[in-house]
Amino acid sequence: MSGFSYTDEYLEFLHALDRHKIEYLLIGAYAVMIHTKVPRATKDMDTWIRQTRENAIKLSAALKEFGGLEVSEEAVLKLGQRIEIKSEAFKIEIWTSQEILGFEEAWERKMTDTVENFSINVISKEDLIKLKKHFNRPQDKMDLSLLQEKDL
Repeated sequence: MSGFSYTDEYLEFLHALDRHKIEYLLIGAYAVMIHTKVPRATKDMDTWIRQTRENAIKLSAALKEFGGLEVSEEAVLKLGQRIEIKSEAFKIEIWTSQEILGFEEAWERKMTDTVENFSINVISKEDLIKLKKHFNRPQDKMDLSLLQEKDL
């Protein structure tokens, strides 16, 4: 594992995805931390899910188990959807698509990391850099610097 800790809620969410065998990729700050081994502040956890009917059914069940949330399969299958789960302790964003990258190609290049006793799917460093360059927000620029520094 990467030398930083997850909150209990994030761990339970990732574990629910694993138990339900959901095809997803961890993206955003947590992916940056996994690739660089450098902890950084973040206000949320971002995941990207494969949009298939089977995955939508599994995600709906996992979210119900995780927090009693009712999310329809149709919501999961809607292109460009962002499903947000939050409380005072955590914020999780589930993305159904990315503007510049297809899930299938990103899935082929994914890496797997282990946390506690289960695996998590993480977007490849190459694809994470593509996303960070595309969004180009101030935090993305800092993340890019860190990701590219680790290439040296």
